[in-house]
Amino acid sequence: MTYTPFEFRVFPIFVYYIFLSIFAIFMSIKMYKKWKERKVPPPLYLTIVFIFFSAALTVLGIGLAEAVITEEYREIYRFSLPFAYSMVIFADIFLFRFATHMTNKGRDAFPLVIIIGVILAIVLYLPWNWWGVPAEDYEGMLNIRLYSTSGLVLFSLIIYSYIALICQKTKTKVDDKVTFTGLKLLFYSIICLILLFVMLIGDTLLITLFDHPGYSEFTYIAWIFGSLFIVLSYFSLVMPKWLIKRIEEN
Repeated sequence: MTYTPFEFRVFPIFVYYIFLSIFAIFMSIKMYKKWKERKVPPPLYLTIVFIFFSAALTVLGIGLAEAVITEEYREIYRFSLPFAYSMVIFADIFLFRFATHMTNKGRDAFPLVIIIGVILAIVLYLPWNWWGVPAEDYEGMLNIRLYSTSGLVLFSLIIYSYIALICQKTKTKVDDKVTFTGLKLLFYSIICLILLFVMLIGDTLLITLFDHPGYSEFTYIAWIFGSLFIVLSYFSLVMPKWLIKRIEEN
């Protein structure tokens, strides 16, 4: 089996992943400390969400590190792709749990979300996805990557859209300014996740329609939205005193 050569133009995204991983791990630690202080479920759910996103970014960075060192996309890189996607799925599951706890809506759907998410994660690891394998090596053979990634995107967007909808509906019934702002920040954080996937789809379309080698500007923009999600969802639950004071004064 052959390997695709590493292109130096991808090196900046490797550095980008390193910084994003550090930031995500830092925010995970902060959220974990808040859970230790409060001992209530929402910070725990959000801590797990952050941990899954941190794991996805870290392993993506490790996969690219192998490519930088060997100058080829090899086995670690190939493993990093389905691993990162499966981490996103598990992050989606716990984000759904967090949102249903915060809004007290949609709890009955949680078992179904878990079942679908686990099935999708298993499908991502099947060998017929050919992650990182040159196209000529599997030409004419079964290739399910389009279907597995489409399932991931559809699963995520349905969850994000549902959470955004229940946030919008719930906040219209809330009189407390702080709670209202928390729901609004959670809504904005979900919009950032939706935009993350829109950007990743944009990168995929460049590859599919214009024979682009991937890792376009859309990838950078995508993970900027990912970082905004982490910040906004953190503030939706853990509001600093200065923010609470500002909300109450307005």
